[in-house]
Amino acid sequence: MEALVNSRLLAIVLVVALLSLALVGQAGADALVPVTEKSGTGQAVERAGFAYLTGVRTYAAAVLWNRLEGLLHGYYEEVPLTEQTYIMPTLSMAIMLDPQLTQTYYVAAWVLARRGSVDEGLALAAQGVENNPRSGLLIVNHAQMLALFTDDEAAAVARAEEALASDVVWVDIIEQHDGYAMVNAILRQSGEEERAAHVSREIERIDAEIDRLGLTVEHDHDH
Repeated sequence: MEALVNSRLLAIVLVVALLSLALVGQAGADALVPVTEKSGTGQAVERAGFAYLTGVRTYAAAVLWNRLEGLLHGYYEEVPLTEQTYIMPTLSMAIMLDPQLTQTYYVAAWVLARRGSVDEGLALAAQGVENNPRSGLLIVNHAQMLALFTDDEAAAVARAEEALASDVVWVDIIEQHDGYAMVNAILRQSGEEERAAHVSREIERIDAEIDRLGLTVEHDHDH
């Protein structure tokens, strides 16, 4: 089964690479043709080709991540992040294929930081926010790493407060709860008691909604 999954992943990556080469070649050829000679049909086909390539890339990234996530929460669940460098090639490939796959930045940044490559981990966390500016998970992730691995308290607070904006997107209410709890901790650590109190009230509101829905909050202790 392992060999079959690996062969399928390799096939997907090869398809993506070949399609990329084909479309880049077509784009280069089109660039040599005067704009007045380009037909509307040709431009439509070109747009469809890039749209198809995007779909293949995001599908390949999802396959890579889903397989890896299963291992992280199963076979390798008890393995510390400092010993999980073997997952980095898969994470890097998934990020390259789909820059909007948020969980990959989250995990990869912590693996790098915990292994001692703090600057690389922080850079990847920042890149995640740059590519996904409305992701609550990645905003809080970068804020937490700034708070833990740097002396730039102001930057950590500023990033943390971005997570409170109304247009920030959370996967679900549990993720929002955990994100707000981290924002609250960063604010209190920085002496921002008044703003932290506001976040505490928001957490109470979220807790009430979680209770109403009959959900359970599970805390991540990986870091």
